[in-house]
Amino acid sequence: MTRSRRVAVLLGALLLAGSLPASAQGGHGAHAGHTMPGQSAPMSMEAMNAGMLAALRPLRGRAFDVKWAQLMMDHHQMALDMAGKQLASGKDARAKAEARKVIAAQQKEIALLGGWVRKWTGQSYRPASMPMTVPAGMSTDRWFLTEMIPHHQGAIDMSRLAPARGGSSGVKSLAGQIIKAQAAEIATYRQLLKSVK
Repeated sequence: MTRSRRVAVLLGALLLAGSLPASAQGGHGAHAGHTMPGQSAPMSMEAMNAGMLAALRPLRGRAFDVKWAQLMMDHHQMALDMAGKQLASGKDARAKAEARKVIAAQQKEIALLGGWVRKWTGQSYRPASMPMTVPAGMSTDRWFLTEMIPHHQGAIDMSRLAPARGGSSGVKSLAGQIIKAQAAEIATYRQLLKSVK
């Protein structure tokens, strides 16, 4: 699959969130907006998560497994992009340590998911990166921790669909691991936000 096709697949899934109210489309509160390739207005993390869920809900069996793996790879790539920004610009050692944990875990899962997609479809799938900006007046440390909470919640919500819709025992098992690990990380991020400037 070409890079432009991968971006189109991701963008198509995310733009399903276009039926959401305008308030959900852009960034709000402390959350930054994320601009997808070919998109002019930023989309909140919550809106991107809603688009991915909308793309998954009608699917079952192998079709679900393939789309879940592709979207989870894209979702993990967003986390890698955010973690990379945190390591490059963040100051808080605890937030940097969390970013390193994200990179280690999600690179490993991207490799696993990519192998599944190749096996199931006969085609390679590589997730697309997207540009991200830290809002003015917010530290990179707080931005990373704040954005990772809805980001991880999106992966949890996608993974909760797997037991009923997935056909692969591997997908179901990994989904369970994602739910457990990322719920624990959300709790850590919330605790850190009490003291990170």
